[in-house]
Amino acid sequence: MYEYQGLSDAFFLMLYGAAAWFALVAAVYLLWRRGNAVVGDEMSSSRALRWWTAAFLLSVFASHVWWAVLGPVWLTDDRLVRNIVAITLDRLTFVPLMMCVLLRMLQDRRRPLWPVWAAVAPVAVLAVVCIALRSDVFEVAVEWYMAVVALVFVVCYVRAVRQYGRWLLDNYANLERKEVWQSLLLLAFILFVHMAYSTNGGALLTEYLAQVNTLVIITFLVWRVETLEELEEF
Repeated sequence: MYEYQGLSDAFFLMLYGAAAWFALVAAVYLLWRRGNAVVGDEMSSSRALRWWTAAFLLSVFASHVWWAVLGPVWLTDDRLVRNIVAITLDRLTFVPLMMCVLLRMLQDRRRPLWPVWAAVAPVAVLAVVCIALRSDVFEVAVEWYMAVVALVFVVCYVRAVRQYGRWLLDNYANLERKEVWQSLLLLAFILFVHMAYSTNGGALLTEYLAQVNTLVIITFLVWRVETLEELEEF
């Protein structure tokens, strides 16, 4: 966010701080409370899903912290390195964690998560190489690489959600609080905002849009975790 118009906009800075603290409070809530404030304690939600979601929300809070610290406080005279460090931290934390949360919503079977982490690992290698060589190709290379990763994930996730929907129909007569098709809408929204931000980085409107996106994601995930019933294992 540094060197962009948002740094001189008081309302944006307040929104930025509010999004960070909202993520932290939501994470603490999911870790602290086992029951469900939205639908009541009579329904049990997945403990694993709550933990994965809390981990993602903590990474969102951490991302806001390091983007606020890098530049104004640390690496003030090295724009290349601070960009690489901040972007790499983002790509290695809340991006794969978001994917893991979406996958953990599907309860028909326990899908392996290691491919998600393997997919983002090359970003760390590229970061080390670009810092060592003082290369400025990092941002463009990562954007293209992560676009491919996102496309592959979206295709696989849409297929998995369809399989999960068929599994629900085969095993449950009442689908209330069991379906996860809403996560596809969230995924589409995230991709839209990401494309808007990555193609017009630094514009004040996209800076605001990114924070609104964060608030929407947090609200949706807390609602989804609270209202998604934990199903018995087959």
